[in-house]
Amino acid sequence: AENEKLKGHVAAVMLTIDEAITTLNDADQVIDTLTHIGATHVRFSGFKPEWFLLIKEPFLVAVKDTLGERYTASMESNYRKAIRFILETLIKGYENGSAVANGQG
Repeated sequence: AENEKLKGHVAAVMLTIDEAITTLNDADQVIDTLTHIGATHVRFSGFKPEWFLLIKEPFLVAVKDTLGERYTASMESNYRKAIRFILETLIKGYENGSAVANGQG
């Protein structure tokens, strides 16, 4: 049962990242969505916002593996920037949510 929950969560994470990347042309909406998602993680006792960063390298490996020979240095640079933006926005959302939950926001 736990593995199924983990698989479901991983799928949701990848869907969120995919949606963020494919809709970056609407930056305000992407920021709002990621900030909200980050804030929802406040409900998990013991969650540390830096855990969001753990997806960075696996995501980049998955993109490289998926694109194969089509993966260029320029693409790598762009995907690194995109994932950094996404993860930093999730962390900011978590921090904002934590501040609100603690009566500071």
